[in-house]
Amino acid sequence: MFQFVPRRGRGLLILAAVAAISLSACGGGSKTATPTGPTDSSASAQPSASAQPSDSGAALDGAATALSNLTSYKFTMTVVGGDLSDTLASLPNAPDSGVFKVSGTYLLTPDAAADIKVEGALEEISVGGNDYQDAGLQGSFTQSDSGATTLVGQLAPSAIYAAFDFTSGFTLVPSQATDPLNSDHYQAGDAALTEFASVAGVANANWTADVWIDKAGGYPVRISIVGTASATDKTVVYERTFQLLDVNAATNTVTAPTNITGA
Repeated sequence: MFQFVPRRGRGLLILAAVAAISLSACGGGSKTATPTGPTDSSASAQPSASAQPSDSGAALDGAATALSNLTSYKFTMTVVGGDLSDTLASLPNAPDSGVFKVSGTYLLTPDAAADIKVEGALEEISVGGNDYQDAGLQGSFTQSDSGATTLVGQLAPSAIYAAFDFTSGFTLVPSQATDPLNSDHYQAGDAALTEFASVAGVANANWTADVWIDKAGGYPVRISIVGTASATDKTVVYERTFQLLDVNAATNTVTAPTNITGA
């Protein structure tokens, strides 16, 4: 069974079920547009009446704990570049573009479970002490022993957030009345972007990094970390973007598949 591990200090997260995830630059770039502002509602949380936080480091660092304290959520994610992209590229029917679209559901309590899909390539379910994979999306699953599969841990938004240091170098962007996420928007300055580039292992790229923190819950409802070939060449060479949806919704469920071909 996979395990969510909270963020501990700077640098890369060490997952309980896998070795450290190295975010070196690998995988092909793609002509994807650099993400802009948030576009979707994140479900249940309502805006707080309190003033905007003045300490961006404390707000962003504490967001990791707030994320781990959620009950459940759905998510969407884009992965480009790095060792994680290399792992996804090895899946059957993986897109040649090197752009991986991921979505799914995570349950954190009372029992951890997940159902994730890598578009066109894989569905992986971890529930009830068992792991199931439909590699190539053939319509049937193989079952493995608990802990034998690891992508549900590597692709968890908590793991992506924990891979970077958000404790300094961000500034609070003025509130937008039209923000559908009811969030505080933080944007990385040059020092933070330099560190992100070092963690990602991508040299000579043009970087942007933004985080939207839910005003009521304090968790990262959306992040966007993007490296492009240059300021003028928008070819994406590295990307880690996710957005949470249906946070703590009672309708979030994960069930074991019934069409199992192996054990």
